[in-house]
Amino acid sequence: MAQQVIAVGTPQTFRVTLARALEVEPEDIGWVTSVTAAEEMLVEADEPAHVLVLSPEVKEPDALGLAEFVGRAAPMTAIVLVRDKSWNGLLPAAMRAGIRDVVDLTQGSEELRDAVERAIIWAENLRSLRGAMAAKPAHRGMVISVFSSKGGTGKTFLTTNLAVAIARQTGQDTAVVDLDVDMGDVYSYFGLEPFHQIDELIRLGEGADREQVYEAGTKVDDHLWAFGAVPDPAVQPPPGEAVGKYLRALRNNFAYVVVDASADYTDLALACFDLSDAICLVTGLDIVGVKHLSKALDTLLTIGLPRERFRIVLNRADSKVGLDAADVERVMKIQVDAMVPSSRLVPMSLNKGRPVVIEEPGSEVAQSIIRLAQRFTGAAEGPRGEEGPVPVPEKKKRGWFRRR
Repeated sequence: MAQQVIAVGTPQTFRVTLARALEVEPEDIGWVTSVTAAEEMLVEADEPAHVLVLSPEVKEPDALGLAEFVGRAAPMTAIVLVRDKSWNGLLPAAMRAGIRDVVDLTQGSEELRDAVERAIIWAENLRSLRGAMAAKPAHRGMVISVFSSKGGTGKTFLTTNLAVAIARQTGQDTAVVDLDVDMGDVYSYFGLEPFHQIDELIRLGEGADREQVYEAGTKVDDHLWAFGAVPDPAVQPPPGEAVGKYLRALRNNFAYVVVDASADYTDLALACFDLSDAICLVTGLDIVGVKHLSKALDTLLTIGLPRERFRIVLNRADSKVGLDAADVERVMKIQVDAMVPSSRLVPMSLNKGRPVVIEEPGSEVAQSIIRLAQRFTGAAEGPRGEEGPVPVPEKKKRGWFRRR
């Protein structure tokens, strides 16, 4: 029975609670950190799990969104939603969404065990009727996110210029995405202003076709489209599950998707990280920035993201401030992947609304970003004889019980 069950959501101790209720070992229960991670596994898996058991930490909008996704993409998978407090009024909405059961954990483990067993029987009966999985998209682009929990590190500068470099190297359609719904600045680097509202963009994840996806973006360079909403500090951030659908819609239409993630550990940002093939963590050479970088890495590793997914980028790396790349590597115990030098071209390019990779492609700062782009694209060696690219390995399909 246990090999058919996946625990969804933090903390990881929920996996132990579920295993105890089912009277099996925790290692026999699969675990993913979020509903976005669960959806990603359903997209990739050849044989989806029988039952997803959602922890009390999974928010109701995310749970209902996952149920809707499962109904389309994996209709033979059952969902059991676990709550640890009163859920008056939730059951009808949950049932309408396709959730098989809502369990009150305060009533003890027997109710949870019975609910999971009923869900397994339901899933097995459905499989005996040979229900079909929804068709998987033929195209799947690479998602690269850029993150810093400290302001002023050059996160948006790196995002926009990296996207330009990738689009120009590959000649393939690329998306640059602003997920900072409060005060996003991606469009400013191209001398433009966004005009969509965030809810308009999120709706792309509800089955928009290729034409609708491209119309929602703004073409900012050859093979490069920008996606972002009008900044609004008062706007309610969309649920993580909805953001996951939005990013998958872009990934299914673009060869590369470069995301300027929000600066906070929100559901929105975590959904982005769950879908990312690579996560660039950006810092400057100052003690506060390195502390933020160290904390970010520890936090993201703790929630289950694999270490090999991270790339460390030092911005203004030639600053004479008593720290260098070797100090960062020693503290972080991880290799620095790119060093971007200081340059007055950076603020000048922003003021002109022209990314430095477009405006001054031969400059040292542009060349450092071009070399980083080569690591993702596998493009040929650059014109200045730099070290050859290190391609990012193709993401392999994961088994249901392998840690992410």
